[in-house]
Amino acid sequence: MGARFAGRVVRALAVVLALLAVAPAGAQQPPTDPYGLAAAKLTLDEIEAAAGRESTSGAALVDLRARASKAHEDLLAKAADLGKKQAAAEAQLKDLGTAPTDGRAEAPAVVAERARLTALNSELGASANLARQLATRAGQVFDQVNERRHILFTDTLFEHSRGLFDSGVWVDVARAIPEEVRGVASLIGSWWRFVADSGYDRSGAALATLLGLALAASVAWRAFRHRLAAEKTSDSRFGKALAGLTALAAGALPAPVAIAAVIATLDAYALLPATIRQLALGLNLAVAVESFGRGIADGVLAPQTPWRRLPSMADVPAQRTYRHLVWAVRALAAAVFLNAVHRQVVSPPALSAATDVLLALAVSVLLIHLLRRLRQDQAVREVPPAPGLMALGWIAAVFVLGALVAGYIGLASFVAERLVVISVVLGAAYLTIVFIDALFGEIVIADTLVGRALAANLGLRPQTVELAGTLISAVLRLAIFVAGVLAVGAIVVALGPRGLSAYEVFGRMRETFLGAGIAGITISLGAIFAAAVLLLFGLLATRAIQHWLERQFLPRTSLEPGLQHSISAIVGYVGVIAVGALALAEAGIDLQKIALIAGALSVGIGFGLQSVVSNFVSGLILLAERPIRVGDSIVVKGEEGWVRRIRVRATEIETFERATVIIPNSELITGVVKNWTHANTMGRIILKLGVGYESDPEQVRDLMLECAQEHPQVVDVPPPRALLLNFGDSALEFELRCVVADFDRSLIVKSDLYFAILKRLRAAGISIPFPQREVRLIGDGATPLAKPADA
Repeated sequence: MGARFAGRVVRALAVVLALLAVAPAGAQQPPTDPYGLAAAKLTLDEIEAAAGRESTSGAALVDLRARASKAHEDLLAKAADLGKKQAAAEAQLKDLGTAPTDGRAEAPAVVAERARLTALNSELGASANLARQLATRAGQVFDQVNERRHILFTDTLFEHSRGLFDSGVWVDVARAIPEEVRGVASLIGSWWRFVADSGYDRSGAALATLLGLALAASVAWRAFRHRLAAEKTSDSRFGKALAGLTALAAGALPAPVAIAAVIATLDAYALLPATIRQLALGLNLAVAVESFGRGIADGVLAPQTPWRRLPSMADVPAQRTYRHLVWAVRALAAAVFLNAVHRQVVSPPALSAATDVLLALAVSVLLIHLLRRLRQDQAVREVPPAPGLMALGWIAAVFVLGALVAGYIGLASFVAERLVVISVVLGAAYLTIVFIDALFGEIVIADTLVGRALAANLGLRPQTVELAGTLISAVLRLAIFVAGVLAVGAIVVALGPRGLSAYEVFGRMRETFLGAGIAGITISLGAIFAAAVLLLFGLLATRAIQHWLERQFLPRTSLEPGLQHSISAIVGYVGVIAVGALALAEAGIDLQKIALIAGALSVGIGFGLQSVVSNFVSGLILLAERPIRVGDSIVVKGEEGWVRRIRVRATEIETFERATVIIPNSELITGVVKNWTHANTMGRIILKLGVGYESDPEQVRDLMLECAQEHPQVVDVPPPRALLLNFGDSALEFELRCVVADFDRSLIVKSDLYFAILKRLRAAGISIPFPQREVRLIGDGATPLAKPADA
């Protein structure tokens, strides 16, 4: 029976082998993944499953978010590449043309190629669509991971623990310190044994390399410090900014670069185990934080060299602010290094909490002490008043202390370290912006050697180079501002003990701002707050752009002052309207949804605000049509003066008596206005003169024309005219009519001409007669007229 069973098995195997042998060559093979889309889908499935697990840690979520972001970018690139290949296949199909429909025979190779391209086109199209769908899903997975991180972060950040004054906290810390010390000692001992076991040759070579690097660095640093101490730049704004950047480099680079060189050398000789390497990187990061913060404080505040100080501060407040900022940065650097030690030694949670407490407490105490001392300095006028910054500082300090006392240690530490980071980054941005502004405002200008050299090399006018420099300066400053904002976020992420951004703090808070719907309009406290912040910063940005246009860019152009003012005003109006629309959109108020309310109020607005709307529209007409410009000399409503400002409702006129007259814009549009300088600044003046009848009229005419032609303000075209207009009662009446180049100086020109003519008349012996009158006294016939005394 066993033999029969074995025979059956053998026959079955033979049948199977025979079937495999006669299988057709074109049998279907296992499915392949030529474009990697199946693998990408599997990766997204893994990320989504891992993000949904409650046990996933914050560090794992950071890694998952990076993987989701990379998958999204790869899928987008793959979809674009597949789209290009599909377009190429379609182009080849188009070149082949369509199959003949009249029964004509076609070459087999063409038929086969058309079939291949058709199949390839379909396959590429389907793969491109799948890649785009997967890219969309990758973006959704990325958002899902972020949301999971928000929840985890807020749970940790707002976690309530024992307060600052709970004795149990410090008892646990005291018990945990010896355990961490033993862990650190164990790490150091294991590292020492690792170095000893690696052999003296490798250790000696590493030591020799480090000694050589140290000697070279010492010589270079000594030469640099000697040159830096001997060299002093100018006291200009550019010289101060350049000296500040030099001080920043001298303070921020040496120590971190030296530690990085040591780490790289030991790593090159394989003398750094993974744990010790992480500790060394934590030390390097802490030293970099301290060095950069101290360099920024020295570069901006210049406590020992007041000649290069950029802010307008006295010596004592600057030195005091420098010391407090440096100690705050040192506290942050110590917390960074201690957190690295806690991670490598796997310390008890009490030590991590104690580190956060000490950091928050140190920053808040330093801030309170600095604010108190600065308030004393303000009392003696050594510090310019800054009530807004002082108030924010007090609020931040009290908030951190209150969070510590209430037991929200994570929140207090979060706010404290961000205060220090933001202060340092803002100082760096300020120093860089001042340097760029001074470079293009003092060096690269038309009347400097650098500006003329650039203009000559580029083949441009110096004024064009100066204008281009102003534009480049604005772009660079804007880029630095944006980079500063991004750097705050990046440094916050790098230094945060939980590795999360500041934006995520408000994840849970936003949930408390529940929205309420009114007449189809959703109103929420969070949206209103965001809209208010957007409106505030938008208005500040609009005002900054206007200030830059008025003070820096437009004056360097060839535009007339009136047109410059119009451009600046229009930019301001457009900016305010755009910011208002964005704020309404941020608040969840659609402009179409408030059309009904606007319609209901239109009647009241039409009657009550008619004059306001009329003046507003008239102001826009004045700015666009420009019949009246800033700087024009006008006469309106009996008032004569210069136009100083055209606002949205009214125009300011400064009279010759230096009084300000406010004229509604509608009166300037609908009324009669005399504009002396509308077409140009020239204007005609008339001087009247009477000479005696015994004078030579031609001599008087020539004399007046000579005086007019010699004055620099009198133009040659049209030429001045001296006219004899009347035979007066006691004099020949002349008029001198001439045109002056600047009508604003017409009174001065008339005075100069009168002085010159009077001087010439006296030199020529020509008299100006007094008025002659004959007076007859007629009595009443009874009283005789009085006789003169000598009669």
